[in-house]
Amino acid sequence: MTKMARNKDRKKKGFSLFKLLFFLLIIGVVFFLVSSLFGNGTGNGGSNTVNNDPDDKDFFTDYFSGSGSTYSSNWKLTSNIGKLDTSVASGVRPKRTEIYGAGYDEVTIMLYMCGSDLEAQASMGLYDLQEMATATIGKNVNLLVYTGGTTKWHLSDISTTYNQIYKVLGNGQIDRLVDNAGTGSMVDPDTLVSFIEWSVNNFPANRYELILWDHGGGSVSGYGYDLKYPNLGSMGLAKIDKALTEAGVSFDFIGFDACLMANTETALMLSEHADYLIASEESEPGIGWYYTEWLTALSNNTSIPTVELGKIIADSFVTRCKKDTPSQSATLSVIDLAEMQDIIPAKLTAFSKSTNEMINSSQYKTVANARGKAKEFARQNYVDLVDLIDMANNLGTNEAKDLITSLLSCIKYNNTTSDMANSFGLSVYFPYRSTKYVSTVLNTYNSIDMNAEYSNVVRNFASYATAGQASSGGSHNAYQSFNSYGSGYGSQSNSYDYYYNQQSSADSLFDLLDLFMGGGYSDNSSYSSYYADDLIGLLFGRGIDRSMVDYIAENHFDADLTWKNGKIALTEKQWSVIDDLKFNVFVKDEDGYIDLGKDNVFHVDKDGALVADKEFYWLAASADNENWQVVPYYYLYSIEDGDSLTSYGRIPVMLNTEYANLIVMIDNDGKASVIGAAYDYRDEQDIVAKNLVGLNPGDALVFICDHYDFDGTFSDTYFLGDALIVTDELHLGDVEISEYDLLATYEFTDIYGQSYWTTPIER
Repeated sequence: MTKMARNKDRKKKGFSLFKLLFFLLIIGVVFFLVSSLFGNGTGNGGSNTVNNDPDDKDFFTDYFSGSGSTYSSNWKLTSNIGKLDTSVASGVRPKRTEIYGAGYDEVTIMLYMCGSDLEAQASMGLYDLQEMATATIGKNVNLLVYTGGTTKWHLSDISTTYNQIYKVLGNGQIDRLVDNAGTGSMVDPDTLVSFIEWSVNNFPANRYELILWDHGGGSVSGYGYDLKYPNLGSMGLAKIDKALTEAGVSFDFIGFDACLMANTETALMLSEHADYLIASEESEPGIGWYYTEWLTALSNNTSIPTVELGKIIADSFVTRCKKDTPSQSATLSVIDLAEMQDIIPAKLTAFSKSTNEMINSSQYKTVANARGKAKEFARQNYVDLVDLIDMANNLGTNEAKDLITSLLSCIKYNNTTSDMANSFGLSVYFPYRSTKYVSTVLNTYNSIDMNAEYSNVVRNFASYATAGQASSGGSHNAYQSFNSYGSGYGSQSNSYDYYYNQQSSADSLFDLLDLFMGGGYSDNSSYSSYYADDLIGLLFGRGIDRSMVDYIAENHFDADLTWKNGKIALTEKQWSVIDDLKFNVFVKDEDGYIDLGKDNVFHVDKDGALVADKEFYWLAASADNENWQVVPYYYLYSIEDGDSLTSYGRIPVMLNTEYANLIVMIDNDGKASVIGAAYDYRDEQDIVAKNLVGLNPGDALVFICDHYDFDGTFSDTYFLGDALIVTDELHLGDVEISEYDLLATYEFTDIYGQSYWTTPIER
């Protein structure tokens, strides 16, 4: 096979979409002028109507919301990076921790180190302990480390049988204080309680700091992954709240050296237990915090204000990440929890009410677009965490602006790497990529007394999304949809096309959704594996809202996705309900079809028609830059910096004996490279891997695909080709695959998260 340059094809095809935007903009202006001359308006049309004043509203948003997978390097608001805010808002509760000043403060730091695979596979716990021991630690600073949660420590003195407690003395010294602190799971709240109580009883202080070290999953799954108890999941926010309530200690700051924990839900929950939160919006690189610098600074002045200490923690972390993990993103922010507790609930309530009113007044698409374009974290994990300030700014309501002002006041310091524009310091859960976690999160909200109005927004938005998906026939895969074509299904890959194409009425749709909510979906595999009974009950309660049905009937994707002369024509209205478009390729074997993944390469002509590729190229890997093997590839997102576009994707693999994803970066010149591998916990839990590990010579890679039988049913995980042994580096490039027996399709995803596939292109 022949290696191909990747960028030339991509840039050509990506540019065609922008020409379409410009063309439609001109058409819109002309239409406005003609309408004005002849006195004819465009009609009401709901959110499908084109805004004829491009200066008033982004025209691109009006007709196609599919830019949600591309993030700009420009800040939409003034960047708050590197700006320390030492002000104290008036009227908020006093800080629970009293700092004496003049260096008289006693500090006890409790570091809860759940080693997990971070230590077992990558020695990350050992490296951080070495950083701590390298610090100059003063006599008024007690640094206590609780160890456990892993099957292997790279420091031989640390037990894998028992949890233990150590005191880091500095100058290279670490003392073991407790040989056997039990064998409890590190994700068990009682284990955390025992450590906090022991620390306070043995090392009383006026400043208490708590750091939870491991993986994290934000408001979706909370903290921690215990490698010794993998089936226990994680310590969710409700369990963290339970542990801190039982321990009864007020902390100066609570920090998470873990992924995704700088979120609004965590901050509001912790406001009862601490004065500050220090955490990351994004997944953390495996090296985590850099401990030497800030521990030394604290020891030099135990009375250092917490926001100034937080600044040192954030700056040293981001600086070290830039140096040691330059291809990985990093964020860290310092949140004033007193201000969060006393100011944000009212602002969040007003924002949530106004957003709910938008959804209920036929503006679901506006909210969906605002969510889709917001800065998203751990996108490859579909945990639906987005920057709250960025999303609120996209909505642009007065209530959103008030919330933004208050949140920026609460975020006392924020630092990120340069690729994290519009990461202002606090994320929030907002379901859009998936409804998988809606039940979990809403139950968590109930347990931690999360803002009730915000819970209503999540429930209402998810209800529309779920109803929109149900009205289109539930979940499918591409190959299942192929079997539908030729049987009267036309443009829809589902058995409910009848409702749209034959009757096309809200009454019919209402009957369908009523059947769906009543359990009539349970015998249909498109629904039964996708929508659990508890989710349906949680979202819809006793009945479905008629206005929702009317909206979905008016705003659904009803295009004919069959190829005509190599093109599929779409109207502006059809584009307006599409959020994403990807190219999906299958290779035929003797038992069915191998799914090679989804790429973001597509071509739209000046008339708004999707044009079928005539030649197929796909990503391939090589250990020697000569022998190439096609690999599965899934596009994730892109970062746009002026005329430069950098794309990211993943390659599912078995890395030696572990499931993992190779994270791929494709630069503006089309050069593809692996920036690291993230271990995949599969179905064990919903925690997000903290570290990207590098590939080393001798690593064995087996590429993983999904396989479908000829009936379109998922049959098994498929290992593609022989194991590839890494030598000096893993080479990536495009190869032509037209010689294979192929089926290819383009996947449209609408604003409800429902997928539709074009009829297959066969090669």
